[in-house]
Amino acid sequence: MYRIGTDIVLISRMEKSLKRESFKTAVFSEEEMGFCKKAESFAGVFAAKEAYLKALGTGIDRKLNTIEICKDERGKPNIKGVENSDVSISHDGDYAIATVILWE
Repeated sequence: MYRIGTDIVLISRMEKSLKRESFKTAVFSEEEMGFCKKAESFAGVFAAKEAYLKALGTGIDRKLNTIEICKDERGKPNIKGVENSDVSISHDGDYAIATVILWE
């Protein structure tokens, strides 16, 4: 069985949110804060977390900073600790979008 989730984030909204340190630490892991340099990157990672929860069908049932989006050696995003999954993140203009596919 396959499950899919997609989320889109307005980058300017993320820029505003990132001004609050409490937002950053509540949503992003230390590793994510290390590789995200621009608001568009943070927006893409945020969208991936939301897309993952949509694919699970659970709603927001945990702290977002406990879901960690990592990059492999080629820079492809993945969800730490989730084997049967695929993540795609894109940015264009004012938006970042992410799709997550889960399978059993």
